[in-house]
Amino acid sequence: MIRTADLLKRPTVSLPETATIREVALELAKSRVGLAVLTAKDNPRRPVAVVSERDVLRAVADRRDLDGPAMAIANKPITVLDTDPVWVAAEKMRQHNIRHVVVVNKDGELVGVLSIRDLCFERAILLELAAAEAPTTP
Repeated sequence: MIRTADLLKRPTVSLPETATIREVALELAKSRVGLAVLTAKDNPRRPVAVVSERDVLRAVADRRDLDGPAMAIANKPITVLDTDPVWVAAEKMRQHNIRHVVVVNKDGELVGVLSIRDLCFERAILLELAAAEAPTTP
């Protein structure tokens, strides 16, 4: 079984929940990733929200103040445990029509971010996902 933690390869972009939209946009561009995790002021390991590059793009299109709070455009994080099999992450992405899930440990602390690309580019993962979706015969 391939676990979600096994697929984490890129550094996670995380900023405090007090970050501005501009700060999030700069970090996303610098790191070349599609999702930033906003963390609690009192605990930088606890995810409280996420901001995707699409959220930033909508903020620009809506002419929002980019020096305003990123929390104004943030969404609730969809999480999986670091010990969950990869199909759990794939299913949550499908259910919520999202491209990223936040990976946390049993204590709810940030471990990383898993993207749809992480699931699509390795044959072993695709085979495991296919097997998880295959109907069983009695």
